[in-house]
Amino acid sequence: MGGLVEAASGVVDRRLLTTTFLPVLAFLSALAAVAVAGVGWVTAARWWSGLGAEVQVVLSGLVLAGALLISQLVAVRRAGLIRVYEGYWDGLPYGEWLAERCRPRFLASDDQRGSLYPVDESRLMPTELGNILRGAEDHSRDRYGIDGVTAWPRLYTTLPDTFRQTFAGAAGDLDLMVTVSGLGLAFSLAGGALGAVLLPWHWALGCCWGGLVVAWWGYRGAVRAAEPYGELFRSAFDVYRWTLLDTMGLRRPAEYSGEPEQWRQLDKLWVVGAADSEHATSLGYPATEPAPEPMRPVLDPSGLAPKSAEPASKSAEPVSDPAGPARDGAGHTTETPGPVPDLAERQDSSLDDLAPVVGASVSGRKARPLRLGPWLVAVAAVMGILVVAGSLAVRSPGGWVAARTLHPYQVLAATDVKGPDAAGAAGRYVLRQIEESKQVPPEALGPRLPRGAVDGKTVITLRPGPGHLYADAAARGTTATLRLVLPRATSGEKAESLTFPGVTVLDLSGGEPRTGLVIALPADRVDELLGHVVGSDVYLVTATS
Repeated sequence: MGGLVEAASGVVDRRLLTTTFLPVLAFLSALAAVAVAGVGWVTAARWWSGLGAEVQVVLSGLVLAGALLISQLVAVRRAGLIRVYEGYWDGLPYGEWLAERCRPRFLASDDQRGSLYPVDESRLMPTELGNILRGAEDHSRDRYGIDGVTAWPRLYTTLPDTFRQTFAGAAGDLDLMVTVSGLGLAFSLAGGALGAVLLPWHWALGCCWGGLVVAWWGYRGAVRAAEPYGELFRSAFDVYRWTLLDTMGLRRPAEYSGEPEQWRQLDKLWVVGAADSEHATSLGYPATEPAPEPMRPVLDPSGLAPKSAEPASKSAEPVSDPAGPARDGAGHTTETPGPVPDLAERQDSSLDDLAPVVGASVSGRKARPLRLGPWLVAVAAVMGILVVAGSLAVRSPGGWVAARTLHPYQVLAATDVKGPDAAGAAGRYVLRQIEESKQVPPEALGPRLPRGAVDGKTVITLRPGPGHLYADAAARGTTATLRLVLPRATSGEKAESLTFPGVTVLDLSGGEPRTGLVIALPADRVDELLGHVVGSDVYLVTATS
């Protein structure tokens, strides 16, 4: 198994290994543990040991291959899960309504993380994680006019290796916590349903609520991991935005007032495919040296002798008029371009009117803030109730109730229990005493015995000395042969044995190895068995066919 894990780690990227593959492997192991606990650890161990080394290796390889495939699927879908955790609920039933009522919780919030939230209240998200990540996205727009989402893939390729390694570590922590949270929620559903079928109700409830606790813990870890992730995202634009311009061969803005317009035009070029024609110069293409103008001779009034040569464009230079606008050499009026207006002044006011008002309903009345905590507790309680109800319904066929006090190892008749399909209890036996009118749990019943399996027999409990009972291959309800190997009287004598055929095994105890055995054997041989069991080796031999 260790070699297979090592081989898998060589195929999987290190980040995928730590953030996805290992959590998925733990998730599958937890589900397997629930299934094994349902069928019995001893039964599962016997089944595994009986497969053979070759089959075990093949199955282990299939499990690891399945875990790797699921890891790839989780990695692909993790971005969508992060969006759900951020609060993009438009595609969910009643998602917009729920988001509208969760956002007011973050208005003028006194939370210690409030400084990380978006400055514009109309940009607030309905979850804490969403506000931290959106605040990081909006930082470059608020400070420099850079659309962080559009510019980030281009900026990331120009970042220094040391910064990218640090950022990858922060992103890996965030991915890990989101993966753990999502798998915890999946285990709450899958593990709870599996436990309801295979385990008692309290264990099924533990699987359900345990998965929810892991999911909540993972989400809180994602919130904490988002803080350094967001700070590094902000720092990348604060420190290295000029590196992107230098790499693209564009001029840096000469002053802060011109920077937003340059980034706005670049964003339009990246997204739309063309910048505004009237602001194309704001893109920052490098200036080229002007070509020398051709020289032409200037004739004197007589037209016979040339004067000193002068540039051909000199005559076209505008002549400033103190009393009016500047005019060119032909007398046409020219306009001198003024300073580029600030980006905020050029924004269309109609766009602001379309921005959603956080905390306002359609009718204009302020929506009542909704606290998710009580709702999550209510959801957890409802899920627990459903799991318990399902476990009781599945694990207690017909909801049997004891019609009278049932004694240990009593074989039931249809009249011994009450409830639907009471006839289904006939032939099964009780492992412990159950009082009248009490629920008959499935784990308190043994399997159905063949007709007449215990007729004329006496139930006895055997507890030989430590290491003297060999009954590993037995199971409840089977018929076997009990053999006693008597202790030797002297070292030279051959050991004698006694055989008791037709023994019905009712219960075994002690785990591995077995230390106790409850059997039903003919009443006329009870004294013989009890008289020789002390000091003897007790073997339980079951038929193979």
